[in-house]
Amino acid sequence: MRYLLGDYTTEGGPGLVVAGPDGLGDAAAVVNPSWVHVGPEAVYTLTETEPGFAAAWRLGADFTLDRVGQGQSTGGNNPCHATVDPSGRWLLVANYGASDGAGASVAVLPIGDDGQLGPAADVFKLSGSGPEPDRQSGPHAHQVVCHKGRVLAVDLGSDRVHAFDLGEDGKLTPAATTALEPGFGPRHLAFIGDRAVIAGELSNAVAVGTFDERSATFSFGPAVALPGDGVADYAALPDIGLDEGAPPPAPAAVVADPERDLVYITVRGTDQLVAVDPADGSLVRSVPVGAAWPRDAVLTADGTLLVACQHTGAVTRVDPTGETEPVIEWSVPGVTCVAPLS
Repeated sequence: MRYLLGDYTTEGGPGLVVAGPDGLGDAAAVVNPSWVHVGPEAVYTLTETEPGFAAAWRLGADFTLDRVGQGQSTGGNNPCHATVDPSGRWLLVANYGASDGAGASVAVLPIGDDGQLGPAADVFKLSGSGPEPDRQSGPHAHQVVCHKGRVLAVDLGSDRVHAFDLGEDGKLTPAATTALEPGFGPRHLAFIGDRAVIAGELSNAVAVGTFDERSATFSFGPAVALPGDGVADYAALPDIGLDEGAPPPAPAAVVADPERDLVYITVRGTDQLVAVDPADGSLVRSVPVGAAWPRDAVLTADGTLLVACQHTGAVTRVDPTGETEPVIEWSVPGVTCVAPLS
């Protein structure tokens, strides 16, 4: 199995890089590709800058990376998450925005027959704020997903999840908004069965709920605190960019494991992989990831997780049962994302 790794080139990363059992392979020189999405026709990278850009890539038979067409503006600042809609026609992008929320939006970029991107068909600007002045002075789109015919955007800045309808012309129409507890700071969510599990970056908490297809709203239960002991000393580590000011511990990725009926959450600061029960968000176990500042994570076929640890500059393989110690799989400075190649 091979993977594509994204990173911060401003922290010494190589750009978009191929990784596999024989180590690191070809790398494409793209600035700050902090998020990588593998679509049906191409691979898409986001350049996390102000303004932000998206680009398409094709993987050759020998696992070389070739750019497809021209990069396109995402219509906002610091894009941090993207996905291809179920039709395969649109790349949906979450623009985090500047520190004050400027440029926070959800963008829709058309995908051509060869996978290349066209100029944005729509850029829906978000609004709102939250009670945490350092991180919630404006909106911050942190994730965009498709679920039950809707486009869902997780907004850390306003403590909300927005639901949209996506038209045939690529235009987004607001359908509904779900509010979370003030200061929750939602970052990512995942679905497992009929449950939705959402992690609060600012609150170090998790909430569990259900999504109503008709109303396009969530019903979340009360926030459940995640473990907060053992915060690491990052004094000697590099600046953490957009995460600067986030009070550790700070949850990041949310990964569903249907086979074990668990949801895993990476927590920066404590550098743990936390397993919770998707029925109520209660803690099942917490295991170390073996490196500093875990961001993205993916579940592998053998039941372990590959975790991108930005500050150490390493992707570690973590056994979520805690029966074996984590090991470093690849070393990549500033690594932020692990995307499996099917």
